Amino acid sequence: MSTPLTPLHTPRFETARPLRADEVHIWCLDINQFTTAHFADAARVMNPSERERAQKFVRGKESYIASRWLLRKVLARYTEATPEAIEFSRSDKGKPYLPRRNIHFSLSHSGHWALLAVSNIELIGVDIEAASSTRDLTGIAESYYHPHEFAQMQALAGDTQYDYFYRLWTLKEAFFKAIGTGISAGLEKIAFELAHDKIHAQIAAELNQDRDEWQFHQWTLGAQNYAALASKCQQPLTPSWFDMLSVPAFP
Repeated sequence: MSTPLTPLHTPRFETARPLRADEVHIWCLDINQFTTAHFADAARVMNPSERERAQKFVRGKESYIASRWLLRKVLARYTEATPEAIEFSRSDKGKPYLPRRNIHFSLSHSGHWALLAVSNIELIGVDIEAASSTRDLTGIAESYYHPHEFAQMQALAGDTQYDYFYRLWTLKEAFFKAIGTGISAGLEKIAFELAHDKIHAQIAAELNQDRDEWQFHQWTLGAQNYAALASKCQQPLTPSWFDMLSVPAFP
């Protein structure tokens, strides 16, 4: 691959404000900064099934609790409900949503980060991945990525190949979260081109998605943490980032 990859940027956090029709709000939580008081508040706002599920975790319990806290506290801000009163439904594909409300969301956590994307746009998906040096990146890409993507990856060397793998992975995860199928639908059914100023996608016909209606964004959060956003909207959407633990006056 002779053309440089699309540059990655670090998010710029803004002051919280109401959601506009042309925005996706992305709320970021550093779980390393989650305090005993935060855990106590999470226990208060989670429902019984969430508390029961938390007790079953052997690993990742803290991340699960912090993510549920993030989800409930942020959605309370947009719905004007109390965090503990928020109820979720699931689509026939298993994607969670808020019934009877025009607020849509996508949640992801990995390593010590949790992200929540919120928008008036129905099909949005966010993903974050903490890179791991123990994964067989070449084997995974060869088995599950589109052949063109694997060939591009093989043309790269060293850390650039590593970087390319995770950028593709987060974009794919974000897309499949948005359409609600999960990656079991087939990672190879969407192929990305990162060698230009914008992120371009080729989408398999069986997914019934018009590629021109999709927008993709990517960032890096510190070393070796990759984040991606996928949204389906004909008009340009502006992603705006907020630091969850620096925003005052949450319910």
